[in-house]
Amino acid sequence: MTHEFSNENQPKQWKSQEEYKKCFLEILNETKKEVPVVQAYFTELCQQLEQLIQEISPERFWATLPKILGIDAKLLLLTELVKFDDFSSEDIIRITENDYKHYFKELCGYHLGMETKPSMVFSVL
Repeated sequence: MTHEFSNENQPKQWKSQEEYKKCFLEILNETKKEVPVVQAYFTELCQQLEQLIQEISPERFWATLPKILGIDAKLLLLTELVKFDDFSSEDIIRITENDYKHYFKELCGYHLGMETKPSMVFSVL
């Protein structure tokens, strides 16, 4: 028996940094409220990401990857929090900055006090 899977169920595969940023920007633009402070924060995160990507090398990989994962977690949190009307732009940024290091841990079903499996995903900086 063969099963056909639609692309809708598959995770998005980006071919460029621009495609990656565009996905997050589309989510931010879907919000009903005007969020210039959040947009500026998003732009700052994208600039940091671009700089980190340029720093990748065999010698710097282990120092750079956790920072890249951190920015990815921040972008994911940002796009989740911006959907809530009860949060101000400042609240969204504050929560993102406070919680991003634990985002992947919680996403994988771990509680904050639990020990994780050894994975680069849990070494966010």
